[in-house]
Amino acid sequence: METMNPGPIPLGLDYIFAVPQHQKRTTRLRFAADVLIEHRGRKGQLPPVRSEHQMLRVAGPEDLDDLHAFEVRCFRDHPFRRDHVEWILGNDHALTLVQDGTDGFVAVMMLLFEGRSCRVLSIGVARNARRRGIATGLMQAAEALCRERKMGTVRLEVSTRNLAAIELYRGLGYRTDGVLYGYYSWGEDAYSMTKNLAPEPSPRISPPTEPSRSININL
Repeated sequence: METMNPGPIPLGLDYIFAVPQHQKRTTRLRFAADVLIEHRGRKGQLPPVRSEHQMLRVAGPEDLDDLHAFEVRCFRDHPFRRDHVEWILGNDHALTLVQDGTDGFVAVMMLLFEGRSCRVLSIGVARNARRRGIATGLMQAAEALCRERKMGTVRLEVSTRNLAAIELYRGLGYRTDGVLYGYYSWGEDAYSMTKNLAPEPSPRISPPTEPSRSININL
């Protein structure tokens, strides 16, 4: 399925999103900021949080119907089938993050973790919420997750006709590493794109300063 976004979007949108780490523990992380809040509870469920920042949560099996309905609305011609969405939700190596809105999902991202890399299966943004930086924030969230999991590569496939998406990915540092002819079931070709993630720089610790042995000759 084609990854999707609204086109060239400015960077810098902060997110709060849920990162599953254990079966009974979820960590809320606001990346691009210095705030870390933990909440213990069932996987994918978070209490309401007051914040001026957008919030992503982990989708669970109870979201299946809404996720498929979003797919149909967002990808009108080529949505994931319902059983495909169900497979992603039930896969221990996959993660679906959603941004809730007043009348359904605002955005959805589906990820698959394969060895030391993360594959972006799909990104969708509701039509009335595009060109607000949401797709860029989703990609930044995916990269932050990969760094948390010590993964060095993010990869994706995008239709060769989706010029806006290609421009966005290239602007985020993704590079084309191949052409997949007839990749989509409806016959379109795709580019395979990859980004190698640089590790987060470790804080530099200055060595302790030794007492000066110099002599002030002006005394």
